[in-house]
Amino acid sequence: MVKIVVLISLILASFQVFSQEFIIGLNERDIYRYKNEKGEWAGKDIELIKAVFRRTPFKYKIVSMPWARVIRGLEAGAIDMTLAATALPERKKYAIFTKNNFRYSHHMLFVHKNKLNLFDSVNVLSDLTKVNVVIAALRGAIYYESYPALLQNKKFTRRIVYISDDQVMSDFVLKGRADGYIESEMEGKHYLLSQPEFSKNIVPLFRITTDEEAGSKLMFSKERVSVKQVEVFDIALKALHESGEYEKISKLF
Repeated sequence: MVKIVVLISLILASFQVFSQEFIIGLNERDIYRYKNEKGEWAGKDIELIKAVFRRTPFKYKIVSMPWARVIRGLEAGAIDMTLAATALPERKKYAIFTKNNFRYSHHMLFVHKNKLNLFDSVNVLSDLTKVNVVIAALRGAIYYESYPALLQNKKFTRRIVYISDDQVMSDFVLKGRADGYIESEMEGKHYLLSQPEFSKNIVPLFRITTDEEAGSKLMFSKERVSVKQVEVFDIALKALHESGEYEKISKLF
C-alpha cells in the first residue's frame, strides 16, 4: 500500500511539473513582440518562444502589460515568466534565469541631430555625467549587467527621465522633452525608418552594450516555477541555438 501511495505521488508530481500552462508577461515592442492587424501576437520574440515551447511539454499564454508591471508580477508570483531579460543579482532574489541565452540584441544611444554637439565628449554611457543633457529610458529596463551600478551614480540619474512606453521615445525627443534616448538597436533603427520626421532629426550615436552583454535570458518567478522546469527550458534553448533555427528566425526580422 505504501509503495502504491509513493508511486501515485511521483506520478502526480511529474504531471504537475510537465503539464503547466505558463503565463508569459510581455510589454509590446515593435519587431520583437507586437499585436498584428488580426490582434495576434507576432514578431521575433514570439517566433523564438514558439520554437522553445515546441521543444518542451508545456503550453503558454501571453498577457500584455508594461515592463515595470511584468517585473512586479514576477516578484509577486502573478505571472510565470517573461522573455529577453538581464540576469541581475537583485532579480535573482525572486526569479530564476535560464543558463542559456534566449536572444541576442544590442542597445544604442540615439540623439537629436541638433543636440549632437552636446555629445562630443560622450563615448560611453557613463560619460553622460559630464554633460548637461536629458536622456529618456524605459522604466524598469536594465540594459546590461553593470547598468544598475551606473544608476547608483546621482550625476548619471539626474540625466535620465523614465518612460513607460518605449514606442513614444522618438516623439518625446522631437517634442524637446529629452535630447536622446536608450533603445534596442534593431527597434530604434526601425522607428527612425517608420516616419521621415524621425530619420530626419534623430541619429544612432553608439552601442552601449558589448557583444557579451547583448545576450538575454528567459526569466521565471520563483513563486510559481521550479528549478526542474527551468532546466527543461535550458535544454530547449540549447537545442534551438544548436539546430540553426535561431539564425533562421533571426533572418526573418
